[in-house]
Amino acid sequence: MKKIFFLLSITFLSIWGCASGSKVMTAEGFSEVSVGQTSDDIQKKYGKPYSIKRLGDNEVEYIYIDRMPMGKRVLRERHYLIILKNGKVTSTQTRTYNRPSYEGNSYEMQTSSYQRDEKGTDKEAN
Repeated sequence: MKKIFFLLSITFLSIWGCASGSKVMTAEGFSEVSVGQTSDDIQKKYGKPYSIKRLGDNEVEYIYIDRMPMGKRVLRERHYLIILKNGKVTSTQTRTYNRPSYEGNSYEMQTSSYQRDEKGTDKEAN
């Protein structure tokens, strides 16, 4: 069930990215990256990377991040790593990070009570 939900979410994000006109790295797009492509080819198709890490000896690592949100939380992040040497792709790698369910300080959210004042502002109750 979780896999179906994840695949539907990825599909939705892919369609949404295309509809918005923005360049987004997705699992499908990442599978199309091949050894020998130039950095210009990558950036034209997927936009600027989230970060560029210099590895030395004319090597750099492009990092693209795809986030799967649910409400205000990010449930999963997929990092697409593209290693380039002398401006050409030499290797690729994917890393997936699952966010813990307790992220966002859920203990505090469960144990704190708030009261709204006359201005409509929430204030912690004593």
